[in-house]
Amino acid sequence: MKTILRYAIALYAILVGVGVSAQQIINITDFGATPNTREDCREAFARAVEACEGRDATIVFPKGEYHFYQVAGEQRTTAMRLHRAKNITIEGSGSEFVFHGNMGIMTIEHCENITVRNLSTDWERTYISQGEFVEVADDHIDLRIDGEVYPYKIENERITFIGEGWTAGVHDSYMNIHENPSGEIAYRTRDSHTGNIFKGKAEQIAPDIVRFYGKPTPREVAVKPGQIITLYHGTYITTGFEIGNSKNTLLENITLYHALSTGVYGYRSENITLRKVSATARREKGRVFSTVADASHFTCCRGEILIDGCAHTGQGDDFINVRGVYSRITGVESENSVRALRGWFIEPGDTLWCVDHTTVSRREELVVKSKRYLRNENGEDEYLIEFTSPLPSTAKQGNFLENKSWTPSLTIRNCRFEKRNRARGMLVTTPKKVLVENNYFNTAGTAILIEGDLDHWYESGAHTNLIIRNNIFENCSTSGCETGNRWEWGEAPITISPSYRPTSADSPAYHHGITIENNRFLCFDAPVVFARSVDGLRFVGNRLKRTNDYEPFLWQRSNLYLDGCRNVVVERNRFSRDFPAKLIEIKHMRPTDLKLSQREMKVE
Repeated sequence: MKTILRYAIALYAILVGVGVSAQQIINITDFGATPNTREDCREAFARAVEACEGRDATIVFPKGEYHFYQVAGEQRTTAMRLHRAKNITIEGSGSEFVFHGNMGIMTIEHCENITVRNLSTDWERTYISQGEFVEVADDHIDLRIDGEVYPYKIENERITFIGEGWTAGVHDSYMNIHENPSGEIAYRTRDSHTGNIFKGKAEQIAPDIVRFYGKPTPREVAVKPGQIITLYHGTYITTGFEIGNSKNTLLENITLYHALSTGVYGYRSENITLRKVSATARREKGRVFSTVADASHFTCCRGEILIDGCAHTGQGDDFINVRGVYSRITGVESENSVRALRGWFIEPGDTLWCVDHTTVSRREELVVKSKRYLRNENGEDEYLIEFTSPLPSTAKQGNFLENKSWTPSLTIRNCRFEKRNRARGMLVTTPKKVLVENNYFNTAGTAILIEGDLDHWYESGAHTNLIIRNNIFENCSTSGCETGNRWEWGEAPITISPSYRPTSADSPAYHHGITIENNRFLCFDAPVVFARSVDGLRFVGNRLKRTNDYEPFLWQRSNLYLDGCRNVVVERNRFSRDFPAKLIEIKHMRPTDLKLSQREMKVE
């Protein structure tokens, strides 16, 4: 009786803390979930959700460890699913959720007012392995791989890693080199320095020591014994938290020790908040990795996306990506319909911009009447899109469609972007207001990448109002661009590089209204901003100090590289005496395009 009373008191304390009345509580243990037993909790969760139907409710997991298993015969399994639910809270109470096999953590689909909080996620067997370099020679490398943590076998001189219901080799890319013990991406390394060596001959030469025969990829910076390499067994496998066609979703106080693709993915959803949601390498288990892909990614959302107090480490790609989709017109079918690629996020009722591919400017608007899936002769997914009105002249083959109805505003504040993940910090392309403030950036690639991609990922959303203020950028781009190759993780701490290329001083600008103000830049090299095709760029009131923590190597030798920009203001910035270059380089611009009050800076 005393035990029951103590549990009731503890549960009451939890509920008071989260502002939930006792009448709304559903205890997961009443539906068959038992913490700390390794039993499968999927069906218990499904029954608890069913019990919530028609009323506001909180599903409480008493603190403990809960396990979820892939269903035999399924390619992938979703552990927890909310479909057409409303006013539901999932209270984890500080519990850890452990997954087995190819699983998504939670799907929130066609829901409204969903909150998930106070839990962590991990996998019994992760879909990433790691090894420590023991020896690096001209014709082989030796890796220490803990066979108990990352099981593997060597058959026919090839290595195969073993998981729960899966076996796999090593994926061609996303193999990152980390310093030991910090977990930081090693200086001047990007993806694998080892080429295809893991697809060649492998030999067990000692307990937990595997020799891989072949020649490592030549780089300026050699791989060193003691460093750690992450070995990916796939890239975009299964999303962690997936939020689709939903409204008002809050994720709070969640630690993602692992997920099989993006940690949190949102699409066609309105108002998403991530507060203290962090993808984190589990260092007490010796790991330097967390999620397989981005920590968070949002496509064609609207309302407000708020990212507050998040700190990611070890993810396999960027901290966050917020974007739309350019859909390329492949043909005109009638006076009011076209065929187009990448129409996944276009639905009847949406308003689309016609986008001229030569200037990438938004032109006429069209309202979607219907959409039908096609498959073209090249085996690509195509869509027949019908509009409510006749096509304008810009709706022609080779031009693009951009969804105006689904574009979010974005606030990112109080976050830490550390040098412990692949690639960049944040990618953002949206025409609504964006505010990036009070964050700490210490990234291997560029801290902030602002694109507009018409030739690879087709990520849309030219800016009209972006403010970057009161942030700290410390030693960013330690794996940045050495040659100008777009795959080298960015030219400068802030990189604005749409695929549109200005050709003269009269070329129209792609982005509009970008302000970089009152930030601190602590830089080991000269580049601070690379900006292409921006009208209304302001670099104002920033403080810039040189560090000597790394040797300079970036190809950009100016502090500000401006290409095809208009109405640029550079004023009231303060440089340390030894800050390199103090130079602005301009291309496809007139002198009148730049207002400069910095006497110590020169223009080339």
